[in-house]
Amino acid sequence: MSALNFVFSQQKLKDTLKYEIIYNLSYQENKEDTINIKSEEMVLKISKNFSYYISSNNLKIKNMLNEFRKTNETPKMQSIPKSKFRHIIVKNYRNSEIIFIDKISLDLYSFTQPLNMNWKLYDEETEILGYKCKKATTSFAGRDYIAWYSTEISISDGPYKFQGLPGLIFSIYDTNNHYKFNILSLKKDNTYLDLNDELNNPLKITEKEYKELKRMYREKPTSMLNSNISFSKEDLEKLESKAKEKFKYENNPLELED
Repeated sequence: MSALNFVFSQQKLKDTLKYEIIYNLSYQENKEDTINIKSEEMVLKISKNFSYYISSNNLKIKNMLNEFRKTNETPKMQSIPKSKFRHIIVKNYRNSEIIFIDKISLDLYSFTQPLNMNWKLYDEETEILGYKCKKATTSFAGRDYIAWYSTEISISDGPYKFQGLPGLIFSIYDTNNHYKFNILSLKKDNTYLDLNDELNNPLKITEKEYKELKRMYREKPTSMLNSNISFSKEDLEKLESKAKEKFKYENNPLELED
């Protein structure tokens, strides 16, 4: 896609929503630690031409920032939620592409990927939230997945980057049960969502460049700190040591393939 077409496609990403879906994501951060399973709520907003995926806490933070810009009242620190997942995923149905936005250190980056996923469909059925769901399997980024989708909601979408089934994904989990997305609620939504600013703000890079930045950040976290802020050598060493210890523990990302 040319740069001109990319900008044009972004300008089209504003529309009245049709649905808001909440998923619970439970995940195992460390391959060996099967005790400390964490979870976070994720939001999928769906319109006719695109969808918008973000963690519930990240969305709350964005709303608080918008409120601060209007009122100039600083929120209390204890009221600011924390989110493990800082990425945002926009699926552009018209252009068959995924726009992936993520924060590395203090900076926002985005890149695009093709919107395609290969599925094997089965006749097995189950019921989730009162909807009849069918089974499907796929392999993605080093993991094998089992999904349950419903054709009663004829939207070919789901949590994270998952999409391409003949209905909405209600549940999807990898065969090791390290990452599990389960639907919590599904409701109609008619609010208006304009993504223009959100898509234009991040620095546009390639997927390869993004992975290289992530690798560099994990190897030397302090190298990407704001150069306008001065730290003592001792403080830098403490920050570096703490971050490396954290990254050492977090050895089980959702996407395993480089």
